[in-house]
Amino acid sequence: MTDTSSPLKPQTKAVGLISGGLDSVLAAKIVSDLGVDVYGLYFSMPWGCCDKDKATQAAQALGIKFMIMQLNERYLEMIKNPKFGYGTALNPCVDCRIHMFSRAKEYMQEIGADFVFTGEVLGQRPMSQMRHSMASIEKHSGLEGRLLRPLCALHLEPTIAEQQNLIDRTKLLDLSGRSRKEQLDLAKRYDIHDFLPPAGGCLLTDDNFAKRMSDTLKFGYRTFRETISLKWGRHFRLSSEFKIILGRDESENKSIKAYAHEDDHILELGNRLGPTSVLKGNNPDPETLMTAAGLMQYFSKYRNEPAIEVDYWPAKQASLVNRIQAKLLTEEQVMSMKI
Repeated sequence: MTDTSSPLKPQTKAVGLISGGLDSVLAAKIVSDLGVDVYGLYFSMPWGCCDKDKATQAAQALGIKFMIMQLNERYLEMIKNPKFGYGTALNPCVDCRIHMFSRAKEYMQEIGADFVFTGEVLGQRPMSQMRHSMASIEKHSGLEGRLLRPLCALHLEPTIAEQQNLIDRTKLLDLSGRSRKEQLDLAKRYDIHDFLPPAGGCLLTDDNFAKRMSDTLKFGYRTFRETISLKWGRHFRLSSEFKIILGRDESENKSIKAYAHEDDHILELGNRLGPTSVLKGNNPDPETLMTAAGLMQYFSKYRNEPAIEVDYWPAKQASLVNRIQAKLLTEEQVMSMKI
């Protein structure tokens, strides 16, 4: 007897961008509840903090698959030359979205998913979530028709997934604007408690961090990993070839040492009671080392004493310890080098 039954329809599959914030978690919850096989995707910036942990926890709570994708040199080049410009500081929000969504599209194609979705809300952010910006991002990321924004979908044209009834448009939402009230009400309804607060923004919007990143992009970096240290310590530009990072506490001292490039030099006071510093650059001359040591003395309890001696050694050869006498620096000199 011939089996004339229809073949089973494959389950709809989607890639969801999960940041750990409430909007992205709600979007994933809504899409998952519609029977879609959701693959959560988190983009990891080297200078991020606890976002990755929150995103991972959210994915686990929702019971969805989850992948972390590291942003790399391509991302730094985008920050350096954004096609659509910057926001309040060094934040290229539109280009950033395009970069991430383009990579999400690649992942979508790799796993055979039907669409990509995000937790964006129309009108919530002035640079990247206005109607014209959202349309431009969709176009330039190559996701025209395949980028679903479930929280505000009813304000937008139906996507291909909706048109093909892969997802029920009537179950999508019509949120808009900057108010968070409706999202918080939804969180209570869905019993969602653990998410990042909306105030936790991108470090590229922070003026101090933006100055450090601008300096790094201007004078160059050797590996993408070096940008991790931008979030720690005090930073000073000594010349076009050299900069120094001074830790402000024990935690930062350990962190900047751990992320030093192998060609950097580590500097510490002889008694180790003071800031640890990383002199970034290859083969420093004596004048550069003396200035670096002077900065260390300036930010230690020995600021007002005669010039002290500071230990230094190559990051890759901790046994090659030498000493250099600090160059006494005035406040004006120190401030002129500050990044």
